Amino acid sequence: MKYLLETKNFWRSRLPHWEVKQGIYFITIRSAESLPFQVQKRLEEIKQTLEQQEANSESFKDYQREVFATCEKFLDSGHGFCSFVDPKAATQFISELENWSSEALWLVSNYCVMPNHVHFIAGPLNNESVGLHEYLKRLKGRSARNINKILNRAGSLWQTEWFDRWIRNEAELEKTIRYIRNNPVKAQLA
Repeated sequence: MKYLLETKNFWRSRLPHWEVKQGIYFITIRSAESLPFQVQKRLEEIKQTLEQQEANSESFKDYQREVFATCEKFLDSGHGFCSFVDPKAATQFISELENWSSEALWLVSNYCVMPNHVHFIAGPLNNESVGLHEYLKRLKGRSARNINKILNRAGSLWQTEWFDRWIRNEAELEKTIRYIRNNPVKAQLA
């Protein structure tokens, strides 16, 4: 796995997103209302600082780590809307992830469905694969529609923003796989 790949797209919403050609990504999607207001406010402060950083700098990576650590602390406590405590909803998400990934020409290698968020590793199979933004936008839309039906509810299922990190090397990939597999244990769910 190369450390520097060709950048396909870079954009900032609340978080920065960096898409590289044939990149592999660690992705976290959170349920709506899964973070307290104070945490959202802190994340907004970090975003403003991130906007001042170069995308490939060490300080940029440090702020990304802070975003991730801040979110994980509250997500693992099961704060907010926990749609995936219903096994049918969790199974539906896995089905949507597998089916859409196949259609979009993406490969998912590892995933974990937690009560109020999901983690997975995915990457495009080839140049015909849809881009990262379209991949996640469609996954969230399809899964929200069907999970809301299962839960007999309406409204936003997911936070607008998601976390993605381009995995730069084999060591980072192995560390990320361990993290995903250990997340239910760390949250005392398994």
